[in-house]
Amino acid sequence: MRRPWNPDFKPKRSDRMATVLLLPQDEAALQAAIVAAWPSTRIIDGRAPWPAQTTSRPPVRDSVLDVERNAFLWDPEIHPRLPTPRFTGYARRAPQAGRVVEWRRSLCTDGVLASGMISAVVWDDMDPRMIAFISAVWRAVVEHTSNNLVRWIEGTGQEQLMRASRVGHHALAAARAGEICLGTTEEKWRLHPPSQEKARGAHW
Repeated sequence: MRRPWNPDFKPKRSDRMATVLLLPQDEAALQAAIVAAWPSTRIIDGRAPWPAQTTSRPPVRDSVLDVERNAFLWDPEIHPRLPTPRFTGYARRAPQAGRVVEWRRSLCTDGVLASGMISAVVWDDMDPRMIAFISAVWRAVVEHTSNNLVRWIEGTGQEQLMRASRVGHHALAAARAGEICLGTTEEKWRLHPPSQEKARGAHW
């Protein structure tokens, strides 16, 4: 049944968000899985120069690895044209919300892999094709990452499960091998994969 027109109606929105810890190998594998599930996916460089007006030619890249930090997953068959991003001082406005999935890449500095994020806005009257696209991205994220992480609380000998964070298989293997530490954008705590050694009381 069609909803009667109401000039005061404002659609409800919800945000889907996943904190991710991904090495470049994980990012390449995740992109391949997303494109395999949704072949019309395009990668946009969110920080590259855009044309000045609403455009069907945003800065598309072949790989998420070609994007320095902020990428957008875009399906031009659903939304052929996108509004350009706008910046106001330090605050960024995102007119692409609801039209793309944002992918903020993880960064590895001094042996610490800081978390990135994959997020999307869902409106209650959104195009069903866009909802299906977002769902396909989320399935790929779940299938190609793990939430087998704990937060190691310094000085307490305790650990806390961190089910909301997703880690790539390469990143998890590197952390287990002691090649990197898994962290977040906050310096006050670190994430570590649970292990038999930790269970026996060994110190990381």
